[in-house]
Amino acid sequence: MTPSFKDAEALSDLVEDFLDQLTIYRPSHWGIIEPINLKLTMPEIREFLRNGSHDIYWKRKSSPKGWGRFCRRKYPLRGPQFAYSLFAVSADKSEQVDEITNYFWHLSSAFGMEYAFLDSMVDLYKETARANGFAPYGNFGIFTHELVRSLPDIVWSQIFGPAYVKLFGLNKLLSAPAYKVEQLGAETVYIQLSESLFDMHDRYEEVDAVRQAVKRHLDDNIFFDSRNPPDHVYRVPEFTFPE
Repeated sequence: MTPSFKDAEALSDLVEDFLDQLTIYRPSHWGIIEPINLKLTMPEIREFLRNGSHDIYWKRKSSPKGWGRFCRRKYPLRGPQFAYSLFAVSADKSEQVDEITNYFWHLSSAFGMEYAFLDSMVDLYKETARANGFAPYGNFGIFTHELVRSLPDIVWSQIFGPAYVKLFGLNKLLSAPAYKVEQLGAETVYIQLSESLFDMHDRYEEVDAVRQAVKRHLDDNIFFDSRNPPDHVYRVPEFTFPE
């Protein structure tokens, strides 16, 4: 995400916005290390973050289950890392997927972001996701220090923010041969490969064919390619980190 959420109040505002916007996954427990077992109200979450933590984990134990993490911008030795929100949840209804998609769209307009994605892991994609770095340990996830090397792949849905719009070109993104392509802002584009996320499980080969077509349309040495040597240099966005 492009804001740094550098203090406890800003990060707390992001958490509170999540609670207001994605109510079907409202957490039951909070913490920073396992076990995630603290039952906190929003005022208590604010106080928790004021005590110095740069991130907070959440867990929902009732159906639909889920877990996630909110983390403000960090500056480790490997380079600056954008603030981020990540979560893995269970969903067996299209309405639940729509809620998540709408939340991503809301985040894009309310806070701004450089990149966000939504997908569901299937067995046929696991080896590819391990190799390209999207899911080296089984769960989807990507961080700034990886995005500055390459973009792993096109997934079921994604939002490209200003840095990626500049990299790909707005017209190139808007003409991608996907099921849904929407311009969300002057420099923000949403791409979705098929009508339903459940297509990843029910019609994987068809969706993957769309994935490959979109990549052929967009790629200019941007996406990870396993045929390249480990030291291959890809085109990557010029990320900025304004305070």
